[in-house]
Amino acid sequence: MHFIFLDESGEFGFEAGSSTHLLIALLETENSKRLKNVMRKEKKRLHDLGWPRDIEIKGTALYGCQHEPRIPQQIADNRVAHLTRIVNRILDADATPHYTIIRKDRLTRNLQQAPYGIAYNYFAGNLLCKVHNGALQCPVTLVVDRRNKETHAHMPFDGYVSTRIITDCNHEHSFEIRHEDSRDWLGLQAVDFISWGLFRAYEHQDRQFYDLIRPNVRIDDCWYAQV
Repeated sequence: MHFIFLDESGEFGFEAGSSTHLLIALLETENSKRLKNVMRKEKKRLHDLGWPRDIEIKGTALYGCQHEPRIPQQIADNRVAHLTRIVNRILDADATPHYTIIRKDRLTRNLQQAPYGIAYNYFAGNLLCKVHNGALQCPVTLVVDRRNKETHAHMPFDGYVSTRIITDCNHEHSFEIRHEDSRDWLGLQAVDFISWGLFRAYEHQDRQFYDLIRPNVRIDDCWYAQV
């Protein structure tokens, strides 16, 4: 059984103040138990240091935790070290990252003006097909954060992606898509750190986490974006 966890950073909006890029990240593993154990231990480490249990532990939250008065100074002063350790432990947990990055202002007009959800489905489907490439001839479960506004049912994500995997990749085994709450799924929490770390390089020209992750990436699909 293969698990693929999906997360994204940025969004496909074109309003003032929206991101200049959208990044979709996948974290693929045959050993979801090991990945869960890593995240469970890393969360416990931060909670034991005083991280409030009602604040979700995410890349963005940990990186900016010096602005949250309830976060202990010991964590805030060492937040980059904590992030580096977490990212490295995820990468050492038999998990392979993949991603696609899109510079939105370089998209063709038809994709920019398409109904909401079409562009996201297109790029997510392309990435999943490149990861699969006919090689994942085993049951696959794709887990997506149900709070992800990009995959809501008004532009059906599940049907589009399932069709691409079955037809383009000749997938003959079960392919399940689960929409789960990232607060309850440690694999989704892990891919959040990968997505966030890669995105910072493209959106904010901060390569420190990209340089940790990039040597472990198998598929990268760049659309007019560069570090």
